[in-house]
Amino acid sequence: MSWKMINRILGLASVNQNFRQQLQRDPRATLEAYGFELTSEELEAICSYASLPFLQFCRRLMEDFGQDETIQ
Repeated sequence: MSWKMINRILGLASVNQNFRQQLQRDPRATLEAYGFELTSEELEAICSYASLPFLQFCRRLMEDFGQDETIQ
């Protein structure tokens, strides 16, 4: 999953309570309905973390797919 895609999903979930609730209830259908195109690995990760509290969900996705940015 690209970091941009993670940001889009988490950003939308942060500001749109309806999206966040749908994402936690039925991640596959929700991501498809909103037009997110993910690999099977990415979708599996989101589905496996969807039942976690939102903060933990974000942390797990960032740990798995986030970029490690280094300031130079």
